[in-house]
This record gives sequence, structure tokens and C-alpha cells, in this order.
Amino acid sequence: MKKIFSLLAVAALVLVACNTKKPSAETVSAEAAKAANALVQAVASGDDAAIKEAVAAKEAVLKTLKIEDDDELDAIFSDAFDVALEDNGVNEEEIDALLKLRGIELPALAKAAVDEAAAETADKAEEIVDAAAEQISEEAAKKAAEAAEAVEEVVEEEEIPFILVQQKPSFEGGDASAFTKWVNSQIVYPQAAQAAGTEGRVVLKFKVGKDGSVQNVKVIKSVDPELDAEAVRVVSSSPAWTPGQQNGEPVAVSYTFPVIYKLAN
Repeated sequence: MKKIFSLLAVAALVLVACNTKKPSAETVSAEAAKAANALVQAVASGDDAAIKEAVAAKEAVLKTLKIEDDDELDAIFSDAFDVALEDNGVNEEEIDALLKLRGIELPALAKAAVDEAAAETADKAEEIVDAAAEQISEEAAKKAAEAAEAVEEVVEEEEIPFILVQQKPSFEGGDASAFTKWVNSQIVYPQAAQAAGTEGRVVLKFKVGKDGSVQNVKVIKSVDPELDAEAVRVVSSSPAWTPGQQNGEPVAVSYTFPVIYKLAN
């Protein structure tokens, strides 16, 4: 694993020496995909050293290609990085939140909503304890501490990002690719979209509940209202999965899933 990230760092140094001209869109997209795939592998390994090396390698690529100084290249890199994460069944907010839990910063990624929710929860818990401390009654302080613990438990029960759960959910005895095949067999390409030649990648996020049911299907990257709606319809009608497990217990697991619409030539 470490060898992979070391090679990324070496590749970045080679680009410094050779890349005197503005890199092509293809080069930037390829480097973004490599960085995203390496980061996902590192996070899945659970090795903090490997994760930090992958983060450093990504930052080295950004500086090497001078992407930070070029809005066009920055947009190309960001889009390709997002797509590579989605192809691995995760989005940038989940990766960012997981790195922050480990005390690892990834400046290029946006702040995760889950991180903000955790901060708000911590503030609420602190307010409850502080309010109780102002009261003379020890019983009131005890109840406040219990309430703070209850709030923390709610956060712990939130769904776990797909790539980090100990035992991932399975669909009809297979992995995520089995679900992709099932979705493709159920999709009905809207006639209006076909007539207009509309193609693209609709990215959904949903939760596989503790009971294996598919819940909270949402569009996080839209292509077309009709294509979006059909993707949501099919994924929402999914048969039950075998739920994921964490520490031997069934847990709710979040999953980012792309539905690709492409017309036959």
C-alpha cells in the first residue's frame, strides 16, 4: 500500500521536471483519478500513515500541475476527482468527515455536512452540561450529563460511509456490481430524453437500513429531471439487501451510487 503512494509522489516529482507547458485536460483528469483511487485505498486500509501519504501525494500533484493557479484546470481536476470517488462508492463529504475524525486535513475538499452536524451536537451537549452545572441540585447535573450522552449516541447511530463499514451490505448475494446490474435491468430510458439525445451520470445517495431496506434515496448530482426521477424510482424499488455490520451488529450504511444513461450508437 505504501509503495503505491510513494510511486504517486515520485510521479509528481517527475512531472515537475518535465511539465513546462500547461498540462492537457486528459493529463489532469488522469492524475485526479489516480489521487482519488489512492486515497480511497488508503482510507479503506485504516493505516493513518498511508492516508497521510496519499493526502500529501494529492497536494503534490496539485502544486506540480499548477492547478491551484488555473481555474480551468482546477475545475477539470475537481470533477475527475469527484467521479473517481463516486466510482468507488463514496463522495467527498464522507471522505472529508472520516479524515477529520482521524485528525487529518484535506484542504482541497469541502467541509462535510456530517462534520458540521457532529460539531453542532457537541455544542448542544456542552450547553446541557453547563446549564446543569449552574444549578445547585446534583441530580439536575446528573440528568444533564445523561442527556449529553444520549445526544452523542444519536450521532454514533448515524449511517456509516460504505467504504469503512467492517462488513459491507450485499445485494442478492453479490457486491455493489450486482446491484448495478439489477438497476440497469430495471431502468426505462424516458422517451423524451432519448428524443433529445440526453445522456449523462445521475449520482444518487441512499441508505441501506439495519433491516436491509433501501431508504432516503436522494439525487446529489443531476443530469435531467426525467432521468433523475427514473433513477430514483428504480433504486427506491430495490429488493432488500443483506445489511452491513459493525462490531457484529447490523448498522445503517450510506452509499453513493452512479446511474449512467447512454444512448446506443
